[in-house]
Amino acid sequence: MTSFANPAQVAIYSRLTTETTLSVYDDVPDVPAGMPDESFPYVVVGEDLLTPWDTDDTIGQQVLLNIYCWSRYSGKKEVKGMMGQIYTALHRSAPALVSPGLRFVDCLFEFGQVLDMADGKTRQGILRFRLTMQQAS
Repeated sequence: MTSFANPAQVAIYSRLTTETTLSVYDDVPDVPAGMPDESFPYVVVGEDLLTPWDTDDTIGQQVLLNIYCWSRYSGKKEVKGMMGQIYTALHRSAPALVSPGLRFVDCLFEFGQVLDMADGKTRQGILRFRLTMQQAS
């Protein structure tokens, strides 16, 4: 069976870069030590967890995908605005997600959380989405 992890990540990355105004990365940007404020805000498409979602006649998987928002705005307004853009672009967006050989069945928001980092000036927003997909017939 083909791994769906990369196609799901690529589809989400593509959707976020075309449907939001956010700087989206697959990994934390390469910035000098100390993370200068000019490097913020940004979004990282993070880890995923795959589980089978097969039926009698189809092969499928569900992917739990974490997305991280990073901000140095004084307060939570910016990071929550970023999270809102991501939610709007992804929740229930399965028909808009495209990957050769796959059919996206659903893309559901699971949870969101905002954390204050130990440095006292960085905020992290965490979102999790559940993608359900099947191999296209």
